[in-house]
Amino acid sequence: MLRTLGGLFLEGAPFAKRRPLLLLAYLLLEGPASRRFLSELFWPRAQDAHNSLSVALSALRRLGVQVEGEEVVEAQGEVDSRLLLQALKEEALERARDLYRGRFLEGADDGLPEELEEWVWSTRERLALSLWEGHRRRARRLKALGEPEEAHRLEALALALPGVKEAASEGDEDEDPPLDQACCRLFHAIALVGLPQAAAVFKPAPEALEALWQRGFLDGRGEATFRPPLNLEARQTALELARHLPLAQAAPLYRLALPLWRPEDVERGRRALLDRVRQDLEDRPLEALEALASLAPDPEVLLLRSRTLIRLGRFREALELLEELADTPERSALRGIALYRMGRVGEAKNELPKAEAGGPHAQGEAYNLEGLLLLGEGAFREAAEAFSRAAVRFLLAGEEARHLSALNNRAVALAELGKGEEAFFELLALVEGRPLLEARVRLNLGVVRERAGRVEEAEGLYRDSLELARLAGNLEAMGRAWNNLGALYHRTGRPQEAQKAYEEALKLAREARDLVLLAAVLANRAELTGERAFLEEAVRVLEESGQESLARRYRDRLETL
Repeated sequence: MLRTLGGLFLEGAPFAKRRPLLLLAYLLLEGPASRRFLSELFWPRAQDAHNSLSVALSALRRLGVQVEGEEVVEAQGEVDSRLLLQALKEEALERARDLYRGRFLEGADDGLPEELEEWVWSTRERLALSLWEGHRRRARRLKALGEPEEAHRLEALALALPGVKEAASEGDEDEDPPLDQACCRLFHAIALVGLPQAAAVFKPAPEALEALWQRGFLDGRGEATFRPPLNLEARQTALELARHLPLAQAAPLYRLALPLWRPEDVERGRRALLDRVRQDLEDRPLEALEALASLAPDPEVLLLRSRTLIRLGRFREALELLEELADTPERSALRGIALYRMGRVGEAKNELPKAEAGGPHAQGEAYNLEGLLLLGEGAFREAAEAFSRAAVRFLLAGEEARHLSALNNRAVALAELGKGEEAFFELLALVEGRPLLEARVRLNLGVVRERAGRVEEAEGLYRDSLELARLAGNLEAMGRAWNNLGALYHRTGRPQEAQKAYEEALKLAREARDLVLLAAVLANRAELTGERAFLEEAVRVLEESGQESLARRYRDRLETL
């Protein structure tokens, strides 16, 4: 991409000749132009302006820039100034501010021909003014919604950007009249759930929708042009919507309106939030944990909280929480997992009979734990059978993510028997369209390929896993992909790439608060650099979280470092 805001350079190209880059900026922003016009604009006093133009175009082509045309020249590519204008058109003000790194062609406009200099200055002013007008329009609407402080904050953000204050018009324009209460409520509802559902609940008069559209609160498709602040009125609107929408759609609305719940909202709101937590638990455990913190700690909430802590690798906390609960099959299933992860295998095995006597979910966790224990003993065929039983139980419990996770474990066991690739391919078909699960499957398949010496294929699978995890927005899965890439680079003699990969993995592990991943990355980094402090920190992290078995294993690695 060509960067023109705050300077002038082509990303990824160490090219410093100003005139070809200025030419590219002009073509990308203004569109096709004749050779004669460009020659006169850029080289008005050159003896052979046409030749100067040809040299500049050749330099751009050598950089990989797509420049076409004989008499009329056209360039293809991205330029930040055009992206800025598109962001403002879409009212994506935060994206626009991120793109605006400084004045247009700042520091690249000295000594230009007069007409070209005039184009630079007029474009600079137009972009700065467009930024101000975009923020000013939003501020007017915020004031009409009764949010003057947010409006002033937004205007201040714009005026603090380079060149915007100079381009902003002087004096205050007439303010828009405030929206009436019905229009305010309708706009909040549309911003929260979209026009069809908002209209189904509030049944607005056509005049209200027309007023919102004419004043720029709605676009041509009837969608909100911006997200308003979550003030009291927005939360009241969220609660009203939640009371009328199906549970799955109501859950985030109930959470927004939690301080406003009335006694009649408690049962339905709690059920909606718990159902949502069960959906988020595997893929977004931090969000699930935050949602559970807002609910009264009854046994059902505490069980889900324990399950979420286990998912985050915080096994000691989970075990302490489970000690407060009555002895049930569900509790035994979770205790077994936590004890196993902490290296207390004998105690974990004792929980299996009680868990297997429970319902489908408890049985699924019990069989999954049994499979993990068998994997550790090298009984791969029996482990695969246990994971199959777990997958069936999770399916009966309606736990699709756990069902597919058990099948992933089964594929790992089959891989140890030399049959893993076929099982992974079958699983990839099942997880299509579910980026996080596909990321985990591809990561495991990459391990199989790497063990077989197919390093390039393994690296490709790890990178696929990383991109899928990014698409899913899952920090832990991204961290594991980076960790595997780092280990692969280390083993193949690419220490600098390994160091960079471990740094990325470490950052993500800390952000995700995944203690197991954090310890693994610290240990791998210690082996790469020879710094004992990293491995000592890994042991400390594992000991504090109650993972004695892993801590012992890492302590043994300390002896050989």
